[in-house]
Amino acid sequence: MKRALLCFVLAACGGKLPETRYYQLAMPATPAPSNSGVALVVDTLDTDNAYDDERIVYRLTPYRLDYYNYHRWSAPPGTLIGNFLEATFEASGRFLSVTREANPQAPVVLGGRVIALEEVDKSKTSWVGHAVVELRLTDAATGDVVWTQQFDESEPVTEQTPEGLARALSMALGRIAKNALPPIADHATQIAKANGDAKAAAAKGATASRSARLKQ
Repeated sequence: MKRALLCFVLAACGGKLPETRYYQLAMPATPAPSNSGVALVVDTLDTDNAYDDERIVYRLTPYRLDYYNYHRWSAPPGTLIGNFLEATFEASGRFLSVTREANPQAPVVLGGRVIALEEVDKSKTSWVGHAVVELRLTDAATGDVVWTQQFDESEPVTEQTPEGLARALSMALGRIAKNALPPIADHATQIAKANGDAKAAAAKGATASRSARLKQ
């Protein structure tokens, strides 16, 4: 309330409104080279209505949320976290390629939902960055969901500024990506192998059928 009131007073008194600032998540420095694994497509995540806003969300109580009017994410949260996951998984070296665009070589598509991305003020001197993300992996060929899991991580904000919050949320989301990586890579590999086996069986059956016709 005090933050919003200050902006109102400045405007009412003819003062200059604060400059709008934009923030992003810290991406991995250098992707690890990979000549193995399979391709992965990362879709833009859906976002719950309360957080589907470029304005940064903060909470003073469990029952209410507010928005910083002049401190905003550089992209909507669903896009922001999708880009973060793409960069993190590419840097892991576990995949042949990781893209945001459709890739016919990718056996699975990673999507999901942003349930919370916020600053939680536990007291005047204790803030945490809080992220809740539900990830969902689907078979690219059938659209069937093969894996889903919800992750909930918090990280103390050591520097009580929006930039400090972005740093804390980057760390929280980094743990989410680290925990999600093994099951995603395993399922992607399993589905790619199953698809390869199915194609090999189909090709073998077609060859046998042609040979049988030739013998007639």
